[in-house]
Amino acid sequence: RMYYLFFTGRTLGSIQQELEAAANVMTQLKQDENELKITILLSSVKKLRGLDPEACDEMLDSILASAAETRNNLSAYVSVMKLEVFVFFQQWKEAVDLVQKAGNVRLFLSSTFVVVRYTFLEALAYLKAAQSSSGWKKRQMKKCAHKAMQLIRGWAKNGNGNVVHYLRILGAEFAVLNGKKEKAKESFNAAIAASSRNGFLQDRALAHELA
Repeated sequence: RMYYLFFTGRTLGSIQQELEAAANVMTQLKQDENELKITILLSSVKKLRGLDPEACDEMLDSILASAAETRNNLSAYVSVMKLEVFVFFQQWKEAVDLVQKAGNVRLFLSSTFVVVRYTFLEALAYLKAAQSSSGWKKRQMKKCAHKAMQLIRGWAKNGNGNVVHYLRILGAEFAVLNGKKEKAKESFNAAIAASSRNGFLQDRALAHELA
């Protein structure tokens, strides 16, 4: 529930309060894995709020290191939330480094909304990397972005209306990459409208920021 609230743009302060309460409940029930998932999101929320970001990074890195040996879904959740923070702060080099090191996290997040979100952020990171690259690296980054976008197009074709604004944002960044300024402006405006219409407030803000 709380991951969905985060991705639809609920205020960070209210999410933090709910996460802290839920973490206490999971501790009492001794549901360790669920507690760790909540901790991953809570650390990300606190970092976005500027609350002891170094300690939050240490917590996420610690969970990632513990989960890395088994490559379970906890490492995938850490990758998603670290990528979310990188995109929020427009740290594109760190973002693309993460997606390249993380591998195919979709294997560990099947049938969840989080896999859709990760795929969007992955494509965006690759497009930003392509925009700042040249030659072989630019072609490679563009190819990786296109592969991720194809997945999103497939979900849209199958009736997932919640990814329409993702395609608009990525289409705008593709237009930027190809030097089509008017097309990019048009696509960003469409992304802002679609995000607003469907209630994805933080993605509306992201589209404004990127435009």
